[in-house]
Amino acid sequence: MSAPRDSAGATAPRLAWLDGLKGAAITWIVINHLSEAIWGGPYLANPSSHWPPLADRLAQLAPLTGHGAWDLPLNLLRWVGWLGDQGVSLFLIMSGFGLAWGLLARGDGTPGPLAAGWFFRRRVARVYPLWWGAHLLFLAPAFLLGWGIFSLGKELLLSLAGVRFLPSTFYWSFPAWWFIGLLLQLYAVFPLLWRGLRRWGAGRMLAICIGVGLAARAAAIVLADGRIDMALRGALFPTRLPEFALGVALAIWLRRDPAAVLRRLRAPATLLLALGAWLAGMALSATLWGMVAAPLLMGAGGFVLLRAALDRPAPAAAARRAGPLGWLGAHSYAVYLVHHPLLMLLVDRRYPTVLAAMIALALIVPVALLLERGTAGVTALLSALRRRGGWLGLGFGLAAAGALALALYVGAEWSVRRFDPQEVAGWGERPSLQPDRAFGWKLRPSTSTRLRWLSYDYVMKVNSLGFPGPEYPPARAPNSLRILVTGDAFTSAEGVDTDRAWPRLLERDLAARLPGRKVEVLNFAVTGYGPNQYAAVVDSFAAIYRPDLILIGFFGNDYLDVQTTNDDFRRGIGFGEPELTGPRSYARPYAVRRWFKLNVANRVAQILRHQPDRNGYFLGQFGLLERGRDDIAITGRALVAARLAQIRDAATRAGARTVVAMVPAPVQVCGPRDLAFWPRYVDLADSSRFDRDQPQTLTRALADSLGMEFLDLRGPLVAAEIAGRHPCQRRNLHWTAAGHAAVAEWLAGKLGF
Repeated sequence: MSAPRDSAGATAPRLAWLDGLKGAAITWIVINHLSEAIWGGPYLANPSSHWPPLADRLAQLAPLTGHGAWDLPLNLLRWVGWLGDQGVSLFLIMSGFGLAWGLLARGDGTPGPLAAGWFFRRRVARVYPLWWGAHLLFLAPAFLLGWGIFSLGKELLLSLAGVRFLPSTFYWSFPAWWFIGLLLQLYAVFPLLWRGLRRWGAGRMLAICIGVGLAARAAAIVLADGRIDMALRGALFPTRLPEFALGVALAIWLRRDPAAVLRRLRAPATLLLALGAWLAGMALSATLWGMVAAPLLMGAGGFVLLRAALDRPAPAAAARRAGPLGWLGAHSYAVYLVHHPLLMLLVDRRYPTVLAAMIALALIVPVALLLERGTAGVTALLSALRRRGGWLGLGFGLAAAGALALALYVGAEWSVRRFDPQEVAGWGERPSLQPDRAFGWKLRPSTSTRLRWLSYDYVMKVNSLGFPGPEYPPARAPNSLRILVTGDAFTSAEGVDTDRAWPRLLERDLAARLPGRKVEVLNFAVTGYGPNQYAAVVDSFAAIYRPDLILIGFFGNDYLDVQTTNDDFRRGIGFGEPELTGPRSYARPYAVRRWFKLNVANRVAQILRHQPDRNGYFLGQFGLLERGRDDIAITGRALVAARLAQIRDAATRAGARTVVAMVPAPVQVCGPRDLAFWPRYVDLADSSRFDRDQPQTLTRALADSLGMEFLDLRGPLVAAEIAGRHPCQRRNLHWTAAGHAAVAEWLAGKLGF
């Protein structure tokens, strides 16, 4: 921080230890947020409306074990990091100290008049360019990753203005940024403190501020209720006023009599008193009412102890080069702004890795310098534009930059929609769907819709009932064979034209095998359907169409779908979401954000977290093969059994056989070379984690118990894969046309007609 000058042009002497102390504080804060990213936040010194009992708070500090030689360093990192909230108290003290020290250019330490307008202009110039630059710097990753900072709503505008004390903005997007809102509040009241200094002197001013602050913290404990964390942390400035005022008073005393004050600060008695205050603050931070005084005690004690550790007599030249901590202190504002977003981006609390932590830490300083230099460059450019063209020229320049940014965004969004459409704003099939009272949703009747998303490009043809394929009259022709099919997207069928879906091909193959009979396969499958919808379909149509056979295309995720309500499904489909057509649809970056997440962010996160890519894990349906899934084997099984029994009974009344045709998960058929989404760090051969037959074993047992026939579709699909016909979509969940053909041909021979 450069030393401010007073109106006479005098400069306050620079203190080498001040930058070193700021460097130590920012290092501590970074370690704090790193440890919280790995182990979560500590209970001590962080009271909330759900604060556990004291015994649980203390138990959280128990050492971690089970890491061998790493136990000690990991525990040290955890404990030291959890104490890092004290860095905020140190920064508050140093902020008050730095402001007052810079203004006390006169050697007697007497505070002179302060021009509020000049002071506020200096603070605005010091705080806001980097603050706005940080928003811009992280706008692109926020834009692409879907972080809240991109939403062009009131939260973003309030954050840009520095209003971070509201419940909606305090922890918004990057929680550590709440401190800037507190700092701006303290800057706003600094002229009043300065007036108090001139009127009462440093001691009385400090005593009044401590009294106000402690009273405010006590009031927060009584009144804040569910907002107690925000209130005590510093949503409103009075609760942190004591630390700031202490820094101001220290600057006055040190400027007035440097030798005497430094001698007292170095005295053993003072250091023992500071250590006692720090330890007392630590103990008090374990209790709610102790938090009234704990931050002040820990901050004051820590300040004295660290200042003594960093205060080393040195020549003036060395003082200007205060080492790594001094350098960090000089750049602490930028480091503060960038460190938490980087940790949030790279270190996932659920899957923290050494690699992710090291990359995040290594990027903090370069990104902080990028922020500083980029902001300085933009500021210089804007100043040059204003000098050359006046305010009108500056306006034109900003307008041109905005137009370029808008063109780049629209071009990127259009390119993704045109050349690599994504599944956004709900399901990719949403344009072909509509809500339905009986089934929850169905296809839009009597339509033909082209659907393009995530490697799919197919046409869905729909009959007047709202189901795929041709429509047949209820009355049956003599000697006809009629099959009623229901199922989900594997049957409807997603990814291939309706005419190439296996129910259509099954009708053709059976007709070839039975030349003397009229074969009709009625497809009542719709994407997303599960056992609840299968039963509703059979109840609605079996009695009308009187099929010989009811064929259920059953997929393993039906054990989960049966637990999902129609309302939840409709929300997931995206009914009510804006259509991605027309210029207005470009107001939000649906497509480019999704593209970046799948193709860049998820792949990087997979490596950093040493965990499978979530999207690839979903597309492969690995979860269906995981052992110990009570939601499938217990809850889901009971509900599926009830729905299959309902279907069996309806089939019996209609005089039809019932067959369950089990659709396998993609990874039960195709391998990593054929599935581009196959994630890293998954070993299906690990029998302690995966049961490769689990869905089939569970469903076969259910079908047998209900007297229903069971067919496993793995056979024809695996045979097609071995023959090189590639039945699985490379970039998506469902089957290729070759897969549908293989299933239809095999079923035609297995159904026994």
